[in-house]
Amino acid sequence: MKRLAAIFLACLVALSSCIKLDTPRPQSFSRTVLMYLACDGNGLQWYADSDLDNLVRGYIPIRTDKDEAMLIFYDDGSDHPALHRYYVTGEGIVYKELVKLYESDFNSASADNLKRVLDDVEYFFPSEHRGLILWSHGTGWLPPGYYANPREAKSVSKSFAQEAGCEMDIRDLANALTRHYEFILFDSCLMSTVEVAYQLRNKTDYVIASCAEILVDGFPYGVIGQDFFYDHTAKGPAALKDICKQFFDLYDAQSGVSRTATVSLVDCSKLEELAAVSRKIFAAHKADMPLVRRSAVQHYYTGDKPWFYDLTDYVKQFASESEFAEFTAAMDRTVICKYATEWILGVVRVRTHSGLSTYIPIQNSTYLNSYYKTLDWTIDTGAL
Repeated sequence: MKRLAAIFLACLVALSSCIKLDTPRPQSFSRTVLMYLACDGNGLQWYADSDLDNLVRGYIPIRTDKDEAMLIFYDDGSDHPALHRYYVTGEGIVYKELVKLYESDFNSASADNLKRVLDDVEYFFPSEHRGLILWSHGTGWLPPGYYANPREAKSVSKSFAQEAGCEMDIRDLANALTRHYEFILFDSCLMSTVEVAYQLRNKTDYVIASCAEILVDGFPYGVIGQDFFYDHTAKGPAALKDICKQFFDLYDAQSGVSRTATVSLVDCSKLEELAAVSRKIFAAHKADMPLVRRSAVQHYYTGDKPWFYDLTDYVKQFASESEFAEFTAAMDRTVICKYATEWILGVVRVRTHSGLSTYIPIQNSTYLNSYYKTLDWTIDTGAL
């Protein structure tokens, strides 16, 4: 439903970064969705602006007594990072309401600062039902700085977001999520890994993410806004499946290198079952797993970044027929929606796509493997 007759952005309330937390709380909200745009100094500002414009031109909740709240945290380095609420009047006029300003040196790639924003959202807009969109660079589960420079991996942290040499480790990101979310959407590259999903399994009902790189235009926010506010708890994940379909259709209609898209919807309630099945298979094939030829397994990375392989195709290399049947059944219950174009950026052929990637351990990667052993997926399955 398109209700937007005109766009008028106006800051109605200006609250400083030193707001007293004993301010009376507002009424509870039926549903809140936070879009966390971390684009300070990482080359993504223009695309963040474009995605935000598209979101505003699509579905924005009406401000009513029983409110749904669309919240945007925005940090592009040009001014104080800020948290805003966007809402529309019955006449179709969109307002941008300033909720809170943060200090100018606020680093949005810090997990502690992400938690601050999430705490502020909960304080000003307490809600039983929450959604979270994490928008920035992403490199899946990888440890400190590994994607950019494996030889200097300990200099910065890396999994999600990027600012001033700081990037968010996936373990720290999970710890920053102290409330439960109906869905977490990663508008970031390479985040649909079983390691990421499993680390977040107790933080959210569903994860939407891509096994591969995402083009900078990101998700089609102009047509998926209403899906964010669908009652996922009562009515199931139909709207989340629609988000995946709309994303895929956008890029599948392109040509050349722009015809690039992988996207998955992961039911996090099924991940522990998947881990239990995997644990049995991994235990039975400890001697076989190091012998797998990585070149025979579907990969999703481009360039010389050999850390993202298709999970199902990997298990297929060593599991018995009956084990593989049990594994694929568990995967089908876990990944409930998945799409992929035939090529990734015109250089990686997608011959199979299970919806989750994984790491195939490299025997001489001591630092990487030591880090990998600290992840919940590895601990619970014995993947390494």
